[in-house]
Amino acid sequence: MKVLRRTLSVVAVAFTLGSVAEPLTAPVTIAQARSSRVWIAPYQGKKYHYSKGCRGLRRARKIKRVTLKWAKKHHYKRCRINGC
Repeated sequence: MKVLRRTLSVVAVAFTLGSVAEPLTAPVTIAQARSSRVWIAPYQGKKYHYSKGCRGLRRARKIKRVTLKWAKKHHYKRCRINGC
Protein backbone atom coordinates (compact mmCIF):
# COMPACT_ATOMS: atom_id res chain seq x y z
CA MET A 1 0.00 0.00 0.00
CA LYS A 2 2.84 2.42 0.86
CA VAL A 3 4.59 1.65 -2.43
CA LEU A 4 1.43 2.37 -4.41
CA ARG A 5 0.78 5.62 -2.54
CA ARG A 6 4.40 6.75 -3.03
CA THR A 7 4.30 5.88 -6.74
CA LEU A 8 1.10 7.84 -7.23
CA SER A 9 2.55 10.87 -5.47
CA VAL A 10 5.71 10.73 -7.61
CA VAL A 11 3.59 10.52 -10.77
CA ALA A 12 1.44 13.44 -9.62
CA VAL A 13 4.51 15.57 -8.93
CA ALA A 14 5.98 14.65 -12.30
CA PHE A 15 2.83 15.75 -14.10
CA THR A 16 2.53 19.04 -12.25
CA LEU A 17 6.21 20.01 -12.38
CA GLY A 18 7.24 18.53 -15.70
CA SER A 19 6.47 19.61 -19.23
CA VAL A 20 3.93 16.79 -19.48
CA ALA A 21 1.35 18.93 -17.64
CA GLU A 22 1.16 21.41 -20.53
CA PRO A 23 -1.17 19.33 -22.76
CA LEU A 24 -3.34 18.31 -19.79
CA THR A 25 -4.42 21.87 -18.92
CA ALA A 26 -7.40 23.21 -20.79
CA PRO A 27 -6.91 26.45 -22.72
CA VAL A 28 -8.83 29.48 -21.49
CA THR A 29 -11.91 29.99 -23.60
CA ILE A 30 -13.24 33.39 -24.61
CA ALA A 31 -16.17 33.06 -22.23
CA GLN A 32 -13.86 32.41 -19.29
CA ALA A 33 -11.53 35.24 -20.26
CA ARG A 34 -14.37 37.74 -20.58
CA SER A 35 -16.17 36.77 -17.41
CA SER A 36 -14.04 38.46 -14.76
CA ARG A 37 -14.59 42.24 -15.19
CA VAL A 38 -17.21 44.33 -16.98
CA TRP A 39 -18.02 48.02 -17.46
CA ILE A 40 -21.23 49.69 -16.26
CA ALA A 41 -22.71 53.18 -16.43
CA PRO A 42 -24.14 53.50 -12.91
CA TYR A 43 -26.46 56.43 -13.69
CA GLN A 44 -27.67 55.36 -17.16
CA GLY A 45 -29.45 52.04 -16.99
CA LYS A 46 -28.88 48.46 -16.01
CA LYS A 47 -26.60 46.99 -18.69
CA TYR A 48 -23.04 45.69 -18.38
CA HIS A 49 -20.48 45.84 -21.18
CA TYR A 50 -17.41 43.71 -21.84
CA SER A 51 -15.66 46.51 -23.74
CA LYS A 52 -14.94 50.01 -22.43
CA GLY A 53 -15.36 51.31 -25.98
CA CYS A 54 -18.84 49.83 -26.46
CA ARG A 55 -21.33 52.00 -28.32
CA GLY A 56 -23.75 51.64 -25.40
CA LEU A 57 -21.37 53.58 -23.14
CA ARG A 58 -20.88 56.61 -25.42
CA ARG A 59 -23.26 58.97 -23.61
CA ALA A 60 -22.38 57.83 -20.12
CA ARG A 61 -21.11 60.59 -17.84
CA LYS A 62 -19.29 58.11 -15.65
CA ILE A 63 -18.31 54.50 -16.23
CA LYS A 64 -17.18 52.04 -13.63
CA ARG A 65 -15.41 48.67 -13.82
CA VAL A 66 -16.92 45.94 -11.65
CA THR A 67 -16.89 42.17 -11.48
CA LEU A 68 -19.42 40.25 -13.51
CA LYS A 69 -20.64 38.58 -10.34
CA TRP A 70 -21.36 41.99 -8.76
CA ALA A 71 -23.16 43.23 -11.88
CA LYS A 72 -25.42 40.18 -12.02
CA LYS A 73 -26.12 40.37 -8.30
CA HIS A 74 -27.32 43.97 -8.76
CA HIS A 75 -29.60 42.97 -11.66
CA TYR A 76 -27.52 44.30 -14.54
CA LYS A 77 -28.16 42.58 -17.88
CA ARG A 78 -25.73 41.96 -20.75
CA CYS A 79 -25.48 44.61 -23.44
CA ARG A 80 -26.94 43.25 -26.68
CA ILE A 81 -24.89 45.37 -29.10
CA ASN A 82 -22.78 43.20 -31.42
CA GLY A 83 -19.15 42.90 -30.45
CA CYS A 84 -19.62 43.98 -26.87
